[in-house]
This record gives sequence, structure tokens and C-alpha cells, in this order.
Amino acid sequence: MSNKSFYLLAFIMFLSMTGYGVVLPALPFLAERIGLNSLQMGSLITGWALSQFIVLPFWGRLIDRIGRKPVLIFGLFGFGVAFLLMILANNYSQLLLIRVIGAIVSSGTQPAALALVIDGHDKEKRAPAVAKITAANALGFLFGPVVGGVFAPLGIHVPFIVAGLLSIVTIPFVFIFVKESANKNSKANIPSFGTSLATIVKPGYRGLLFITFGLAVSVSSLFGILGYFMIEKFESSATQTGFAFSSQSFAAVVIQMFIMSWIYQKYREENIAKSGVFIEATGYACIVFSFNIWGVYLGCALVGAGQSLVKPTLLTMLSKQNTLGQGTVIGFQQAVDSFGRSVGPLLAGWIFSIHPTGPFISSLCICFCLFIFLLVTVRHGQSWKLGEKESKNEYSA
Repeated sequence: MSNKSFYLLAFIMFLSMTGYGVVLPALPFLAERIGLNSLQMGSLITGWALSQFIVLPFWGRLIDRIGRKPVLIFGLFGFGVAFLLMILANNYSQLLLIRVIGAIVSSGTQPAALALVIDGHDKEKRAPAVAKITAANALGFLFGPVVGGVFAPLGIHVPFIVAGLLSIVTIPFVFIFVKESANKNSKANIPSFGTSLATIVKPGYRGLLFITFGLAVSVSSLFGILGYFMIEKFESSATQTGFAFSSQSFAAVVIQMFIMSWIYQKYREENIAKSGVFIEATGYACIVFSFNIWGVYLGCALVGAGQSLVKPTLLTMLSKQNTLGQGTVIGFQQAVDSFGRSVGPLLAGWIFSIHPTGPFISSLCICFCLFIFLLVTVRHGQSWKLGEKESKNEYSA
């Protein structure tokens, strides 16, 4: 893969998360103008994640059937139109419908970009490339709210217009500079959806997807409730809570951009994943036992560092199973991640009503259990290596 194509795909990943982050400061104000309550506001976020959970496996299969580039272009167009349509919403039903439709039509963007990156690098160089492309995601989340905060004073709809236009103007560059992957599956070699689903729950994938789900639940609990926790415990300002989120993203970006290549040269992927889960658990512990706001900042940074180690590593390990097409695998992985992100905030909100530190204790427990799971499976060498054996036997013909 050429550097020009790689950097363009990185920009697309950055753009998709920036567009998501741009609207975060404006969405509550739009919801307030329409007259939404907190439950309805939360449903807008959950509705997006649940819609992605439902459609992502189908987008993944379509990526393998018709190619990565067509899905990428359509996803960018759908992403842009979805944000532009939000300026027309006048009530809750319209806003929720637009959010759901937006999630459906744009969900193929990131899996298509990831599939292109994975196809463009052999197994030895794949992990650092995936780390850098996911760093673009973290960088987008870091800058998105800042950009949204800059444009929000110009008008409540301006951030949505900016996010939509940024996505649409990227499409011509994809046409020109991105080449379709030579590894695209032929239609005849793509298993049915039922066969794909049966394969994805086998040991070669099951353990990795289980970890993906657990991490998504734990980190989305952090995102969903951290602001309320900081306000109640430390009477934090909006700036201070924003800095906590920024510290998480900043740590992830620094590690994925500048350190991950060296780490992959020195350590096995299984050990990197274990270390990432342990560091993330340490971050939640820092938040639970924090005596001042600096403890929260440290905890968020450690969570970001742990996520930066484990997320691209899990995706790389999944991509090496060779049983299913890359689009199909990434579609299922992103769907599981979306489902976890829809469960996490709801679970955290319920636990927070019982005790303010409860959501972070639950995230700590989840990571501890995942760490034990990784210790056991790596020691026995069975959780994902069976998938490689089966791939040689079942789908090599």
C-alpha cells in the first residue's frame, strides 16, 4: 500500500471520529431546543450504537462481495448526509430516525478502511499499520469536541454542517487515490451468513470477540458516567471534565503513533494484549481510589494507554485467522464493539445510582476477569489458534 493511500485512509478514520466528536458539544443544545429529557438524549447515543450492532455484519459481508472502495465511498456519503439532515430535525422522533438512518448508511466506512489497510500489509507489518490507523481514530476523538466547541457559538447547526461537508469533500480523494484491494474475495468463496456466524463463534474468534465486548463495556461506562462522577465527587467544571477525556485520547494517540511499532518488534501479540488489559484495569483503580482530580487524570491516561495496546492487537489477531474474509471479520468485530458501547452507558448509569464509584469498580472487575482469561488461554494456547487450524481444513478449497 502506498503512503499516499495509507495517509488518506488514516484521514478518513480521523474524519469519521472527528465528525462524531464535533457534534458532541452541540447535540445537547439541539436536544434542549427540541425539548428532550435526559432519557431521550441518552437514547440518541444508544440508538446509534445499537443500529451499528445490527447492520455491521452485513456491511462486512458486502465489503467482501463488492469490494472495499465502493462501501467506503457510500459510507462517507451516508455519514455526511446523516449529519446534514440533523439540521432539519424538529422533534424527538425525527432526530432519532435520522440518527438511526445515519448509523445504518455510514457504518461500513471504518470496516472498509480497516480492510484496505489489513489487505495492504503482510502479517509481519500489519500490527503497526493497524495501530497507526486506529491512532487516527483516537486523534479524531481528541480534536472533535474542540472543533465542535469552536463552531458551536456560530450557530447550533454549524457543527453538523461542518461534519457533513468534511465527510462529503473527502469522496473525490478516495476516487482518485485509493485503489481497490487485490485481496478482495470472489463471490464464490464467501460463505453464507449462517456459515459465517457459525464460524465466528468458534474458538479462533470467540475468545477475541469476548475480550472486545468486555473492553467496550468497560470503556463506554467510563465515557458515559465520568463527567457525572467528577461533578459529584470533586465539583469539577466542564473544562476539567473535558481535560480528563482529552488525557485518555492523548495517551492513546502518543502510544499508537510513536511506540507501538517498537513494542510489536519486542513482544508477542498475546503478551501485548495482556499488558494492555492490566494497564487499563490499573487506570480504573486510580479513578476508584482518587483523592483529587489529578488521580482521575492519571486513571484516564492509563485507560487510554491500555486501550491503545489492546484494541489494535485484538484486531490484528482476528485478521490473521484466515477463515473468513477481512470485511466479514471486521464487520463482526465492530458489531460486537458497538453492542458493548450500547450496553456500557446503560449499565454504568444504573450502577451510578447505587454508588458513584460503582461503574469504575465494575469496569475494574471486567478488566481483571479479562486479564485472567488471557492468562489462561495464552498458557493453554487454545483460544484463537484453533481458528487457524480450522481455516486450513474447512475453507482452503
